[in-house]
Amino acid sequence: MVVRSIVIPHDPVHPPRLRELADVGDFQAAVDGWIEPLEMPALGVTLYANEAARRDLAPINRRAMAVWWLYTADPTQYPMILGDVVLTGNGSDEDTGDVPERIIRDIFGTQEFVLQAKPFGAGPWRDTYARFGNVFDAATWCMLFTYCLRPGAHFRLRSNVEEPEHHSGSLHGGDRAW
Repeated sequence: MVVRSIVIPHDPVHPPRLRELADVGDFQAAVDGWIEPLEMPALGVTLYANEAARRDLAPINRRAMAVWWLYTADPTQYPMILGDVVLTGNGSDEDTGDVPERIIRDIFGTQEFVLQAKPFGAGPWRDTYARFGNVFDAATWCMLFTYCLRPGAHFRLRSNVEEPEHHSGSLHGGDRAW
């Protein structure tokens, strides 16, 4: 069964890619080794990483860590994600293994993220001046503010979603040049 998945390279020079992966071999090729599943059940997502990444001292995947922090209930459960990773659905959504549309939209479709704050956990959420063009930078800064300013203000992200363009069926971030 072919599933739509997102490959997030550890090197920020290489953009994430939406790929169709057909079997375990495709997943192993994407992470460059044997796969280790890391479940994100609240979203119905599994993150696959190279199981030897720690032993081989693979580089930190800052973008995958930011996504983990943003979407998981316990961000400290697996704090270091190393090497290239694959995000895919876990099959609970209509019996497909495709990555959920919400994550595809956040990674590929949203143009601006706004950091919101709630001082000392009271009152309404307020937009800050912090604006980001991608979910990775937004989640990283939100995570840093949350940990650096504790106890105190609470932070979250709000996305300004533009109307999605009609997709021709091609996959984002494929092997072709943009």
